[in-house]
Amino acid sequence: MTQPGPFPLVVDRLILLSLIAAMGALLSAAVQAEPVKHRTDWFRKAGCGVFVHYLNGLQNNRDQLHSLGRETTWDECVAEFDTERFADAMQEVGAGYVIFTIMQGTSHLIAPNRAFDRITGYKPGEACARRDLVLDLHRSLSKRNIPLMLYYTGDGPRVDPKAAQAFGWRQPVTPAFVRKWALVVQEYGLRYRDKVKGYWVDGMYPFIGYDDSRLATMAQALRAGYPDRIIALNRGVDPTVMSYTRHEDFTAGEQNRFYDVPRERWIDNEQWHILSYLSPTSWAQPGCAYAKEELADYVASVHSRGGVVSIEAMLFRDGSLDRSQMELIKAATREVRQGKPREPVPPGNLAYRKQSRILSLDGSHPLIPNSGRHFARYGVDGRPDTLAQGAEEWPWTYEVDLVDTVPVRRVRLTFGPTYATRFEIRLSSDGQEWTVAAARDGHDGTPFDQTFEPMPARYVRVCALKPDGPDQPGGQMAVAELEVYR
Repeated sequence: MTQPGPFPLVVDRLILLSLIAAMGALLSAAVQAEPVKHRTDWFRKAGCGVFVHYLNGLQNNRDQLHSLGRETTWDECVAEFDTERFADAMQEVGAGYVIFTIMQGTSHLIAPNRAFDRITGYKPGEACARRDLVLDLHRSLSKRNIPLMLYYTGDGPRVDPKAAQAFGWRQPVTPAFVRKWALVVQEYGLRYRDKVKGYWVDGMYPFIGYDDSRLATMAQALRAGYPDRIIALNRGVDPTVMSYTRHEDFTAGEQNRFYDVPRERWIDNEQWHILSYLSPTSWAQPGCAYAKEELADYVASVHSRGGVVSIEAMLFRDGSLDRSQMELIKAATREVRQGKPREPVPPGNLAYRKQSRILSLDGSHPLIPNSGRHFARYGVDGRPDTLAQGAEEWPWTYEVDLVDTVPVRRVRLTFGPTYATRFEIRLSSDGQEWTVAAARDGHDGTPFDQTFEPMPARYVRVCALKPDGPDQPGGQMAVAELEVYR
C-alpha cells in the first residue's frame, strides 16, 4: 500500500493561472466535434469492466459494511486504501477496465486539487486527500494491464455548504458554476494525461440546466491533457440505453438491471454501453440478483453485438470486494474472453437465451417469479425441465425480446405441468402495437406449434387468458420453452 505524501509544490499559483488561461482557450474553441469512433476501440475490445463507489459516506462510515467498522478522517481513509489488493481483485475477476469514483456530492475527493482548494478555501487534506490515489491506482492497475477510468459529477460538491457556495451551485446550473467546476477536472486531466483513459460523469441532467453549451464546457475540460480520453455524460435512467449528446463518446447507460441488449455497436455515433449493479437492492450493496450463467449469458450477448458492460460491485475500505459478486464477474468476463456464441437450442431458435420478462396480462408491470425460482430466463434456456412462471396474478404474460426485428413465421410453445387453456401469441416490432399471430382456446397442455404468414417482429408475447382464477383446468400457466423461428 502506498503511503500518502504532500502534493508536489510544482503546482503553484503560476500553474493555477495557466490552468485558467487554458480553460479560457478551450471555451473559445469552435463547436465541439462529433465523437471520434476510434477512441472507443479499446473500450469495445475490453467488453466488460468493473465500477466501484469509493466515498466518505461508505468506506469511512462505521455504520456501513463497506468501512469494516473503521472511521477516521477522509485523508486517513484514502491513505489506508490498498491499491495492490484492489488491483489483484480486478485481475482475478478479469476486469477489462476499472471505473473508480473521484467524488460524489460532497467535498471529499480522492486526490489533491489546487483549484478546488483555492476556490473553496479548504486546506490540503481537509477536503481533497493529500495522497494521490488516482496515480497510485494507475500504478497498481497498469502493472496488470488494466486501464483506469474515473467517475466524476456535473453537480459538484452540492451537499457541502461551504464548497457549494464557493462554486456557485444552484439549479439551474449557471455557466459560471460549470466553468469553475470544470477547472477541477481539467487540473486532473492535465496531471494524469493518458493514465486516465475515460470518464463516466454523473449529474449532467437537463433538468438541472445542462444544455449543449454547458455540456461542451465540461466535455472540453474532461479531455484536457489527453484528447483521446473517452467520456460519457449521464442524463439519468432512461427506459433503455440511449444516446444523449454529441459531446460524449459512449452512452452512460445507467440502468437498474442488466436487460437491454444493443442491436449493433453504435447508437447515434456513440459506443453502446450499459452500467448497472449486481446487488438485489441498489448500488454499492452486497449480494447477487443474478445467477452466474444468467449474467455470463447477458454479457456475452451484449459483447457479441458490439456493446460494453460495466458491472458495479461493492468495495470495502481495504480494497477488497464482495466475494460473491467477484464470482459473478469472473463468470461474465470468462464468457467474453472465450468469445464463442452458444448455438441455439434447437438450431434456428431465435428466442434462445434472449432477454425475457414475466409481466401482468396487459404488460403494464413486471411480476415476481412464482416460488422465487421460476425466473423468466428459464423459458428460453433450451431446457424443458426448467420453468418460467409469474406469481400473484393468475393470467399473465411471458415476453421475449429478439433484439432484431425479423420475419417471424413459426412459434412453438412447451408448457410445464400447469398450462394455459386459453392463450394468444402476440407479435410486435416496437413493443407498443401488437398483432395476434396465433391463439388457442380449450388447450390440453400439449406442446403448441403454429406456422403462419411471416410477420416482422422484435417482441413475442404469450398471453395466458385462462385460467383466470383458482380451481380451473390447467392451473396457472408455466412456460418450459418458447421457441421462435423465421
